[in-house]
Amino acid sequence: MKLFRDELELAREAAAQSSPKISLSALGNVIFELEGMEAKVRHAEQGYSGFSPAIRIEEEELDRLYEYDYAMLQGLANASGDLTALQAAVDGNDKAAFDAAVRKLRASLKMFDDAFKERTAVISGTAVS
Repeated sequence: MKLFRDELELAREAAAQSSPKISLSALGNVIFELEGMEAKVRHAEQGYSGFSPAIRIEEEELDRLYEYDYAMLQGLANASGDLTALQAAVDGNDKAAFDAAVRKLRASLKMFDDAFKERTAVISGTAVS
């Protein structure tokens, strides 16, 4: 995620230097949100296998967790494609394409974040079925 954020920062710098008609505030907000997600993932509890773990995951729950993992990966993969579109919009000095890419990027990162939150709720036993 940090490498992805670094790429976003580079795109923002390029837009600031070459494109006065592109508004950078929306991209700044996306970067801020990404930093928050990055911190949540970095500080998430790590798993371990003890003799009597406090949290037990049964086979059915494990399948559900794999679905959340897939949704998280899919969100990041989508965001990667959105970053490519964002960089192309910056290179082409295309404000409409830039704004559309930022919206898609925010939606892709929200997909990741929502899956991460749901996954955490399942593990902690606070998920609503």
